[in-house]
Amino acid sequence: MLAAIAVPLLLTISAVANLHPAMFWIGPLAAIACALPIAVKATTARAQALVGAGLAAMAAASSPELPELLRITGDPDAMPVHDLREGPLPEQQDGYVAVRGYLRKEWVVDEYRVAEGARPDQNEAAKAALLPLLGTSALTIEADEQLGRVIVARVSPAQLPGASLVTLRGRLAPVGPEIVDSLFSVQLDEEGFASGVQLRPKAVMLDTFDMPTRGQALTRTGLAVGASLLSLVLLLLALPRASAKPPTPP
Repeated sequence: MLAAIAVPLLLTISAVANLHPAMFWIGPLAAIACALPIAVKATTARAQALVGAGLAAMAAASSPELPELLRITGDPDAMPVHDLREGPLPEQQDGYVAVRGYLRKEWVVDEYRVAEGARPDQNEAAKAALLPLLGTSALTIEADEQLGRVIVARVSPAQLPGASLVTLRGRLAPVGPEIVDSLFSVQLDEEGFASGVQLRPKAVMLDTFDMPTRGQALTRTGLAVGASLLSLVLLLLALPRASAKPPTPP
């Protein structure tokens, strides 16, 4: 039982949570496995024990990102800033980041939220703007430069009239190939442009809308702690207890 509660606590340690990408699944499964023996023995309160196991798994699933959420929302300005002018974003970088570079406003894709199959009304204001965030303001970048992953920034349209050299904070996320093809083209030489399918640059989206607030981080922490404590209580109450023996007659 204590092992089921200890799993979420262990996953708050970065060295444990980052051992393997599959830890996102291993942690909850380990918490369930530790609680299952109680569910098997709790013949009269099995449903209660299963709920406790589920709560332990939920706490284990949310625990790994809690330290980072609390850190970046405690003081957003304390986040280390990666300057793209000094080099590309490392391939292994993920999660929440702060990146400094040039917003290339020459190429912008407007994002509209519409129902599936519906056409966007371009007379309305776009919900977001997608555009390159690069370490250079040059129109043409030499092919022998090591760009690494290029960044597609997802920002508010209100940010476009501002300065080109900016520091953006947000979460890295996958970006669709059609967006990359709309914003980037790769030129091999003077003979013309290569197909985006053949030479599409590696890209990642920096979503500035996906930046949690302090209140959201504290709420998620409270939910994880509450789930762990409630799981402990339910598993304790589900433990089978020895029935009292009737007194032996004289």
